[in-house]
Amino acid sequence: MSMDSVLSAPALLIRTFEKEDLESVTSLMRELNYPTTPSVMRERMEMMASNPLYCNMIAELDGKVVGLMMLRQVKSFVKTGMVTQITSLIVTSSCRYQGIGKRLVSGAEQWGRQQGSNLLFLTSGNREGEDPAHAFFEHIGFKKARYQFVKEL
Repeated sequence: MSMDSVLSAPALLIRTFEKEDLESVTSLMRELNYPTTPSVMRERMEMMASNPLYCNMIAELDGKVVGLMMLRQVKSFVKTGMVTQITSLIVTSSCRYQGIGKRLVSGAEQWGRQQGSNLLFLTSGNREGEDPAHAFFEHIGFKKARYQFVKEL
């Protein structure tokens, strides 16, 4: 065994979304059963990129996109000022449980603070199979609060 193989480790990079990430982002969304197409994702990502209230972060492992987090700033009527919402957090199934989601959330915390937020929040459904995601959020310091009610229009 050479010393190079002992010292090498996967390099994780958390960065903002780039146009070249479009296919990978579309695949990640589909992995969680969000029906979308590259053209729909392109339109969404371009809209968010042109709006300073949004931030899209990519987790790249050894040059391959393995995670995505979408954020937005919203006006809070409960807290003073703006708060940061995680609207999507996805890590590809083959790379879960490696700290990638935690690193993405750390990036969200940093971005939120830079925007003047004092709260980071998300909503999550109660679909079958989401218990691991809920356990992850509680493990990294989120507290479960309230319920979400929705009405189709």
